[in-house]
Amino acid sequence: LVPRAASAPVSRSATVAASPVHAVAPRVHSIVIPAIPAAQRAALSSRTAPRRVVEAQQLQRIRSSQPAKSPPLVAHVRSHVAGGFSMLGVTWDHGTVDASTVEVAVRTRDTHGWTPWTAVDVDPDEGPSAAEDAAVRDGTAPLYVGDADAVEVDVYDVNGQRPSGLTVAAIDPGTSGYDATAARSASAGSAASSAGTATAKAGTATAAPRDGFPKMPTIVTRKQWGANESLGDTCWSPRFGSTFKAVFVHHTAGSNTYTRRESPSIVRGIYAYHTQSRGWCDIGYNFLVDRYGTVYEGRAGGIRKPVRGAHSGDYNVNSTGISLMGEFTNTMPTKAMRSALVKLVAWRLGVAYRTGVGFAYINGKRFAQISGHRDAMSTACPGQMVYDWLPTLRRKVHQRLDQFSSVIERHWLHRGGAKGALGPVRMGEVAAGGGRHTTFAKARSYFKNGRRVTFYASPLLSAYVASGETGGELGYPRSRLHHPGKGLSAVFAGGRLYWSAKTDAHLVLSGRVLVKYRHLHGPAGPLGFPRTDLRSTKAGSFAKFQRGTITYDKTTGRTTVSYR
Repeated sequence: LVPRAASAPVSRSATVAASPVHAVAPRVHSIVIPAIPAAQRAALSSRTAPRRVVEAQQLQRIRSSQPAKSPPLVAHVRSHVAGGFSMLGVTWDHGTVDASTVEVAVRTRDTHGWTPWTAVDVDPDEGPSAAEDAAVRDGTAPLYVGDADAVEVDVYDVNGQRPSGLTVAAIDPGTSGYDATAARSASAGSAASSAGTATAKAGTATAAPRDGFPKMPTIVTRKQWGANESLGDTCWSPRFGSTFKAVFVHHTAGSNTYTRRESPSIVRGIYAYHTQSRGWCDIGYNFLVDRYGTVYEGRAGGIRKPVRGAHSGDYNVNSTGISLMGEFTNTMPTKAMRSALVKLVAWRLGVAYRTGVGFAYINGKRFAQISGHRDAMSTACPGQMVYDWLPTLRRKVHQRLDQFSSVIERHWLHRGGAKGALGPVRMGEVAAGGGRHTTFAKARSYFKNGRRVTFYASPLLSAYVASGETGGELGYPRSRLHHPGKGLSAVFAGGRLYWSAKTDAHLVLSGRVLVKYRHLHGPAGPLGFPRTDLRSTKAGSFAKFQRGTITYDKTTGRTTVSYR
């Protein structure tokens, strides 16, 4: 693990270089928050902290059994931001102060003048664990402020200590072609289909499917919302857990009044803040959900894979972080947001053969399979209103999964479940090509037309996956693994796959060549194992074997065998 060092704070605007097509290059303005000059100290020290800051500091004093008092102001800055911005956050050098004693208040200037002061959430434990990434910066949650051209920041600390390296990041997320698409869309589903790029699609009905299968909801991909891949994963490639056990629900603690058009830019702003200002390897959350019910792909690595996020410290591995875009201390998420969260969590849990009401152990600690961020750490996230709603979320998810019955799951349980022969679920069950399949740690199981087939790890299984698996030319398997001679073979809907140590793996698709090869007893016959895949020519097709070649001439209709 080689973490990317967080860049030192600078007072000028830094523009990240543009990535390939569809990527959006945000502008990150890093402004140093200096120590309070002596000339301003008297005037600034007498200013009253915003009510939320005082309340938070008083609560900290109560917890530490110290007398409550107004926290001292330790740093201040007011600055114009050339070109404007819409997202901000405050960061400082990791470990220089106890982050739980720091409170930050900000206000910004727009066309109407200066906004009221707002206290920005400080989550000292959010992000990657120290073992995942040591070169990170402490800081606040990102705050979406809309169009602004200036910022003012007050930093308070219970102990009167000024964090070193104090910086305010003012971010312009840039504009993507998808922003206008999102603005025109009446639903997340139409938004995704209008974008013209790959999406993860599923039904949009409110009720669960008749068979209970937890379909993947429509998800706006990183490519769609304009992720500039040069920003993330520069310190390491996506890391993966061994399975999926639980969901941690978060909130971004930002605006609740953004428009559809602004949603993608908020995601890009969070992405830029996490990677460029906090020094994380990628956006922390696996998924984000906006107030219109649109689901966004977060951290890179694969929507269906157990990607390790940076959302819950020591409990990032084998869990998924889903962040609701907004601040929900005193506000309930919209109906569309709640409905989308139910569908997303039901899919993520259901295909991994977990329910909405169970428990799981992550890094030695027991959690509900649907937990809030505060269950893992000392934080107000995901907001009191969301946290109080979690029992309802668990019940609704369980109801959606109540009718789900999987032949593959029953086989997995019969073989010992996560501790059995197949191992834990690595990528959950997916419906594709008229059937379903699940990836386990030690095997893959397939089910179609009443036939279930399980392949354990082997060179033949690796070759099948490389060929496109169920979406490739071979389609679904129709037999278990056979062991002819000193090799392996299996029957598929579109042909047969053979492997031996001397010839490697080769596909012989259905047709006259395969019929002739089987007539000659396949690998056990005089030709041995295939040395090439079946190849098509203008005249017909052929395949080479260890001891000869089978050729089909479509003009004459003849199939011939040439021995060598």
